[in-house]
Amino acid sequence: MNTLSRVVSPSNWPLWLKITLGLAVAALIPLVIGAFIIQSGFGAYSLDATKTNIGQTGTTQLETLNRNLVNGRRAVVNLTLDEELTSEFVDLLLLGGGTTDRTLEVSSDMQREAKEGGILRALRLVDTRGLIVAQASTEQVLSYRGFDTETSSFINAQNASQSNIDQTVTVSGGRSLTIEFTHTLRDGNNAIIGHLIGTVDENIAVLPFLAASGRFDSFLITPGQNPLVVGEQGLLTDAALADSVATKRALAGQTATTAYLFGTRQPVEMIGFYAPVSNPIIPNQTLFALVTETPVSTITNPTVEYLGGARLFVGGLGLAIIVGLLIVLANQIIIPPLISLREAMQAAVDGDLNYPLQYGERQDEIGMLNAAFVDMRSHIRGLIEELESRIASRTRDISATQEVGRFAASQRDVQTLLDQVVELIVEKFPDIYHAQIFLLDSDRQFAMLRSSTGEPGKIMLARGHKLAVGSLSVIGQVTGQGEVVVARDTGTSQVHQRNDLLPLTRAELAIPLKIGTQTIGALDVQSRIRDTFGKDEVAILQTMADQVAVAIENARLYQESVRRLEEIERINRTSTFEAWQEYLYAQRERQLSSQSGITSTNDLSALRKQAIQQNRIVVGSPTPNQTIPIAVPVQLRGQTLGAVEWEIPANDLNENKLQLAQELANRLAISLDNARLFQESQRAAERERVVNTIAARLTPQTEISDILQTAVREVGQALRAPNVTIRLHRTNGHSQPNEN
Repeated sequence: MNTLSRVVSPSNWPLWLKITLGLAVAALIPLVIGAFIIQSGFGAYSLDATKTNIGQTGTTQLETLNRNLVNGRRAVVNLTLDEELTSEFVDLLLLGGGTTDRTLEVSSDMQREAKEGGILRALRLVDTRGLIVAQASTEQVLSYRGFDTETSSFINAQNASQSNIDQTVTVSGGRSLTIEFTHTLRDGNNAIIGHLIGTVDENIAVLPFLAASGRFDSFLITPGQNPLVVGEQGLLTDAALADSVATKRALAGQTATTAYLFGTRQPVEMIGFYAPVSNPIIPNQTLFALVTETPVSTITNPTVEYLGGARLFVGGLGLAIIVGLLIVLANQIIIPPLISLREAMQAAVDGDLNYPLQYGERQDEIGMLNAAFVDMRSHIRGLIEELESRIASRTRDISATQEVGRFAASQRDVQTLLDQVVELIVEKFPDIYHAQIFLLDSDRQFAMLRSSTGEPGKIMLARGHKLAVGSLSVIGQVTGQGEVVVARDTGTSQVHQRNDLLPLTRAELAIPLKIGTQTIGALDVQSRIRDTFGKDEVAILQTMADQVAVAIENARLYQESVRRLEEIERINRTSTFEAWQEYLYAQRERQLSSQSGITSTNDLSALRKQAIQQNRIVVGSPTPNQTIPIAVPVQLRGQTLGAVEWEIPANDLNENKLQLAQELANRLAISLDNARLFQESQRAAERERVVNTIAARLTPQTEISDILQTAVREVGQALRAPNVTIRLHRTNGHSQPNEN
């Protein structure tokens, strides 16, 4: 009886039998299948026709665009082949723009040539500084002569001309698509003097054939990180077009008419033509990606048109009846167990991997699916546990890397940084029991141990432990080759050298410390476990080694910058001192001084010398007049020039008065130096005037004797010298007969 009930019960039937019985109930299913086949056939025909049409349209567009780009380039090149016009360009560039009439004349010639070419809407002539010396559009002659240094076309032309490339094409955006061809102009010595830049009229060369695609959408997309997307109305802001499958294939040099998916979240099936538009100057370089496409959903199916009206109603009614029967059958036999399975899956998604499954006793395909789900859930549980373990390990690695990064960013002392890093590695990595860092000596012959952990590390540091670069050891190899060296089993490794202080080492990893391509040292870690260093740990330790190397270099650069700053300050003090010594010598004074007020009986020279020697404010002892003398150094760029002396009433002396005195002394130093510089500039100007005056009086003279007499007189007057003599000698040293 149980066997019979098991056979009769639909829940135990095989799934294929249930589906077969359900389809048998729907008598009209063959009709639906036939209609579907017919519809598919007509749909495929319509799709093929559309594919052929879009391919022809795209090919025509590609040919037209290539032809227009070639014509644009040719229009610019032809202007440079016109010897008369080129001569005008060269003259204008050499004159730096020339007169306004000359500029307008050349601009008018450029406007005429642009109109005759029919493909350009503007021309401009730019010198190597970026100055626009002439420009015109097809509509007007432009007299404004600004600078063109910020445009992509000028920058590309300048860069290309340095590589002896005289022609470039630049595509840029802004308010509209801009395609510009440039041709470098040279003078008779083949030196670059400027560039002729022609702007293609996009309303003639590009937009019309994009709009002529009919019921298809056509786009041009430029390569690069910030691509431009051009449609029939001009520039578009749809970034998804630049990232479509068709665009990527076209930019990769592919040409095809095919179907593909557009979009990521809700992809749309498209059929389109795509091809690369070649650079007319560099044919193997892609200038644009041309995409002409239409959604497959917009392609009209002849079968749908035929089944309109009453036919559609009758067919829809029959189909509704069939679908209703299938829904009833599915709800009774298939849907409940699938709902139960879905609930168990949702529970697993929410984190409950022990949710009970209904219908688990079934023997059909759904029962087998339930069993497979249970197995999968058990496998997922194991994977989650493994992932949690790996995440904990990665968290530890990231934390260690962040701490090393903080050390590297804030630590200026190299030794402290190295000690912190090796201690952190031993603390954070349980499989590593010893870590050490070597740095190369100045001759790059030996790797010197600079930091090491534990008691063995202290002993090796005390011994001055070192290893030769390139020697048969892990450190020797890593510093010699500049590559990571791993001894996975020290018992069989050819490069590991046993260390009596570290007898427990079973695996060793050494990572080079590099600045650029130069190795400056090595990070060495050792483990008690064989083959313990995997790819992940090597990567983390490599990151730490890179950070340590950068920190060492930063510390070196910091110390070098401090040294140079001190040197600059020393030079400033020396130059300031020498300048004032020369000034005092020129003034024939040993010192400059001035005083005001009531002369005190106190001798302040000792107080002043003390302030100069100590470079600080010195306060003296109170005087019988109830005043306190102070001496403030006058400092300029770290050099003490002298001192200012005051006697201040004792009851008025406070910290604010001392700060005010120092500020006044600082302002005094600046004013004194400005005055010295002004006097020196006046003396230099006076010397130049005297020399020019004497030269002017000597120039008109044509006789040697007149020149000598004039020179003697003028030099004597200028120098206020009572006796001036000029002698001319032969090469053998004897005097000439004439002497003044």
